Amino acid sequence: KGAVYCSSFNKDATRVITGSGDYTAVLWDALKGTRLHTWEHPHYIKSCDWVDTKVATGNYDSKVRIFDVTNYNSDPIVINAHEKPTVKAVYFCEDTNLLVSACEDRIVKWDLRSGKAIAKKDIPGLNVLEYTHRHQLVAAHGKSISFLNPENLLEARPTINTMEDVECASLSPCGTRLAAGSKIKVKEFAQDGTELQTHRGHHGPIFHVRWAPDGQSFSSGAEDGMVRVWPTNEILQKYQTN
Repeated sequence: KGAVYCSSFNKDATRVITGSGDYTAVLWDALKGTRLHTWEHPHYIKSCDWVDTKVATGNYDSKVRIFDVTNYNSDPIVINAHEKPTVKAVYFCEDTNLLVSACEDRIVKWDLRSGKAIAKKDIPGLNVLEYTHRHQLVAAHGKSISFLNPENLLEARPTINTMEDVECASLSPCGTRLAAGSKIKVKEFAQDGTELQTHRGHHGPIFHVRWAPDGQSFSSGAEDGMVRVWPTNEILQKYQTN
């Protein structure tokens, strides 16, 4: 019932939350595939995150909602997060009392205990904000990729500027390499912005990239309906040398 826009596992990957276009966030048993609970929303859900016992959803009504997975019937914490309607990203930071949300031109850090914003960062043309709960927040915007400290939203390292529109970006598990998707290309960069590899194969914009846990490859998903897995520059150089 409607497109699934986001998902997030709990720590041991036994349960997963999904957010979709049918105005629901659904809690699933990830091992059996059974539905455990449904949280109704007034609009579709574009982003979600799960840390400890808290689930956060970002919605097309400018609001962020925080749910307690140990008490399905409890009322959520609701924050009027942005003036723009689409909450593109929600991530807990440090613990479940602090959260970062993003719309198309601004990133905000919230103290959920007070419901107040404690830091803001304007980034016009934001396409994707990624945070894997390690290293920095990674913002893909315009033809650039920015890295922000999750504690204060200040720049953690120099911005990488490219010659093409950047639709998405992902930082490697070691924090030293970057994968990014554009209209038709997937690229790998060193942390100083040096372009290491360019991959072609998609027939449409790349909307999502994500590294494998071992950092030896990364995947990309595009408008052409394909998911492709790419080896890193290090792997390619090793086999080309041999």
